[in-house]
Order: sequence, then C-alpha cells, then structure tokens
Amino acid sequence: MSDEKNFVVFVDGIGRTLVGEETSSGKTTVTVKNPAILHVQPNQQTGQLSVQLVPYFFKEFQKGGGDSTWTFNRDTITLADDMEIDERLLTQYTNMFSALELPQQPQLVGAAAGDAPVVKLFDD
Repeated sequence: MSDEKNFVVFVDGIGRTLVGEETSSGKTTVTVKNPAILHVQPNQQTGQLSVQLVPYFFKEFQKGGGDSTWTFNRDTITLADDMEIDERLLTQYTNMFSALELPQQPQLVGAAAGDAPVVKLFDD
C-alpha cells in the first residue's frame, strides 16, 4: 500500500499527532510532504472513537493546489520509532491527497460547445 513512500508519525509541540510522507531528514530537521493531523473525536452516543485525518494546510488555500512540503525542527517534535501505520489510515491519507478527477460536462447532441440552444420559459 505504501508504494515505497516513507511515512513518518510524530507529535508536534502542542500535542497534535501528525502523519506524512518523509522526503528528507537531517540532524536538526525533518521534511514532510503533505502532513496531516490525526483527529480523534469521541461519539457521545456510542462511546466509540472516530478517527480521521485533517490536512495540516488545505490545498484550497494554496495557489495551484498542489502538494505542500513542511520542514519541522527536531527539537520541537517527537518522532515515533519503527511504527507501521495501519492500512486503513494509509488508505484515508492516500485518498485525501490524491488528485480529484472531475466528471466532464455533458454535451448536447448536435450542439457545438458554446452553441447551446436558447430555451424560452415564458412568452415575452
């Protein structure tokens, strides 16, 4: 499932658990592509926990809407050692950051693009 991607899990300075694709790692920093916050919320009625990923920064606010890469200082995060992420969480992560393909607009038969017939709803 991971497609040779090196996923990293860490906790930031304010206690959020983050998941992302590690692109580089140095002595003082870790660079992560498309980090996501692991959000856990209890269901008041069932007592179960709901787990979902929330982007660290939404693509919609980024010009071009592509991937984002963030560099975290090692002295402000705590990295997980030898952790393998569950496939369900990886699937959710992959789906969240995959490119969305919008369906094509349907064309009217016999009408060229921009040449659609005018439909009058009321008599003038």
